[in-house]
Amino acid sequence: MEGNSLPTSVAVQHGTLSQFTKYQNYQSNWMEQMRGNLMLVATVIATMNFQIAINPPGGVWQSDTNSQQGCAPNKTCKAGTSVLAFGDTNQIFHYEIFILLCTISFSASLTIILLLICGFPLSNRLVMWLLIIAMIISVYCTAGAYVVSIAMVMHQLDNILPRIINYYALYWAGLVLLLGLVLSVRLLYWLLKKFLAALLCKN
Repeated sequence: MEGNSLPTSVAVQHGTLSQFTKYQNYQSNWMEQMRGNLMLVATVIATMNFQIAINPPGGVWQSDTNSQQGCAPNKTCKAGTSVLAFGDTNQIFHYEIFILLCTISFSASLTIILLLICGFPLSNRLVMWLLIIAMIISVYCTAGAYVVSIAMVMHQLDNILPRIINYYALYWAGLVLLLGLVLSVRLLYWLLKKFLAALLCKN
């Protein structure tokens, strides 16, 4: 009986070790896939925002233009500058918001790329939290820039466009609030679990 118990115990330990090794390999593969996906998405968003910055909606002035040639009164529109940047006050305000949103989205995407290139481990909850927050900011600002660009280049027909923009903004606001709530709950749960584990260790 004792002679048979040793091989059985060894077999059980070998099976457990094999399962643990498979789990470790799965975790490693998942993290590498997540790293690649985050890098791909961040690169696409950064490229898109860079292209928007150098090719703004409405195009650019092809030559120096004065008020008689379509530029705003008492202004000279320089060649290569955005056409929409020299419109009326409302249009200029929309354009400034548009550029601000694109800049924030571009910066958040570059932050993600930099963190991934530096090799920060995705198994670290804090690093993963920062990456998720940066990605949410990048996507949200991209969606906001899309709404502002529509408002700049499309004519408001029978108040249909404002309603579409309002529904779109409400959708993204609700989605971001929901994601923020879920992530906050998960973070609080993780902190509470760490705190309770530290208390139990002291006792």
